[in-house]
Amino acid sequence: MTLLSVQSLLQLGSAFSKEVCELYIEEPIPTPSPPHRRPHPDDEGCKLLDSFAILVQLTLASTALLTLFYKRSREKPQRPVIVWALDVAKQFTGAGIIHFLNLFISYIAGRPRNGGPKTNLCVWYFLNVAVDTTVGVAILYMWLRLIEFVMGKFNVKQIKTGQYGSPPLKYMLIPWFKQTFIFILAESLMKLCVFAMFRYLPFLFAWGEWVLRWTKGNYRYQVIFVMLIFPLVMNIIQFWIVDTIVKVTPTSLSSTQENNRETNQRQVTSDLDQDADEQSPLLPK
Repeated sequence: MTLLSVQSLLQLGSAFSKEVCELYIEEPIPTPSPPHRRPHPDDEGCKLLDSFAILVQLTLASTALLTLFYKRSREKPQRPVIVWALDVAKQFTGAGIIHFLNLFISYIAGRPRNGGPKTNLCVWYFLNVAVDTTVGVAILYMWLRLIEFVMGKFNVKQIKTGQYGSPPLKYMLIPWFKQTFIFILAESLMKLCVFAMFRYLPFLFAWGEWVLRWTKGNYRYQVIFVMLIFPLVMNIIQFWIVDTIVKVTPTSLSSTQENNRETNQRQVTSDLDQDADEQSPLLPK
C-alpha cells in the first residue's frame, strides 16, 4: 500500500469522525409545548381590552350595583330612593373614570415609550386594584374633604356630599353635578398619587409579581384571578366604603332637616303675625 493511499484513508476517516461528532453534538430540535402552556405573545397573556375583559367589567358593575342595593336595605334610616340613586350614579361615574385611568396607567407603566423593557400588564392592573381599594380609599377621603373645605372657603354652595336639596329632580341635578365633579377630581388626584407610588416605589411591581407567581405560564388562571376574582372581592368592599363616604350622614341629615324645619316654622310664624297685624282694627291711643 502506497503512502498516498494511506494518507487518503486517514483523511477519509478524519472527515467521517468529524461528521459523526457534529451529528451527535448538534442541539436537538425543541418539542413544542402544549397549547395551554405556551407563553402568550402579550406578556404571558394579560389582555385588558379584549371581549373577556369587557364581560368581566360588566359582571363587576352588576355585582357592585347589587352590593349597593343590599347595603341600602340594611340602612337605618334609609335614604330616599331618589337620593340613593343620585349617590349611586355619582359613584358609578367615578368608578368608570377610575377604570379607564387604571387601564391608562397599566399601559403607561407596562409599555414605556422611552425604550424601556415591557412588563406584564396583569401585574400593573392587579397593583392598581389592590392600591385603589385599600390605601386609595383613604387618599380619596382626604382629597374629598380637602376640596370641599377649599370650595367652602370660596362660598361655593351645594357641595356637601349627599345633600341635593328637595325634589323635583331638576332642582337636585345642579348640586349633583357639583358634587360629582368634586368626586371625580378627588379620584383623579388619588390616581395621581397612586401613579407616583408606582414610579418611586419600584418594589411594588416585584411584590405584584411575587403574589401572581402561581399563575406564571398559565394565561387562563392569571386573567381569571386578576380580572375577575380579585377585583370582584375588592370592589364589593370598596363600593361599600365609598358609598358610606359619599352619602350624607344621618347626623348631618337630621341637623339639616331640623334647621330647615326651624326656618320654615319661623317664616310661617312671621307670616301669621304680619297677617294678624293687617287684620286687627286700629285702637285709639
